[in-house]
Amino acid sequence: MPSFTGQQLQKATGQIRAEARRAPVEITYHGRPELVVMSVEDYELLRTNRKLVLRREDLPAAELERISANRMDEAHRALDALMDD
Repeated sequence: MPSFTGQQLQKATGQIRAEARRAPVEITYHGRPELVVMSVEDYELLRTNRKLVLRREDLPAAELERISANRMDEAHRALDALMDD
């Protein structure tokens, strides 16, 4: 993530705005991260993709069945050994 100081933010707002349209930009004060500047599109995507936590009891039966029917692709079967360690 591109990083700018608070002083650079005051002097080069246009450049930082242009960067933030491409990707989030970190703003630091006294060497520590304090702000992130991002485009409205990135912010909306972030808000839309927030993870919701649901309890198993709250899921519809059809959704539980769909989840329990999922199987890992055989090409990744070797990853099971990593879980045994």
